[in-house]
Amino acid sequence: MLYKLGQQEFIPVKYFSIDRVFHNETLAATHLAEFHQIEGVVTDYNLTLGDLMGVLYAFFSKMGKY
Repeated sequence: MLYKLGQQEFIPVKYFSIDRVFHNETLAATHLAEFHQIEGVVTDYNLTLGDLMGVLYAFFSKMGKY
């Protein structure tokens, strides 16, 4: 996905993906062969670490953690 974005003209975007992930391991009493993973890409001009912290705070606020 990042490669495809890099080939296009730059535009500010937000992409997020929440999905199940499977890994090829045998089942054990302590873990399963699947888990959920969250990924995201945010691009814009003049973004700072503070912007990232704001996105993470908003995300976790909606998830009920803050």
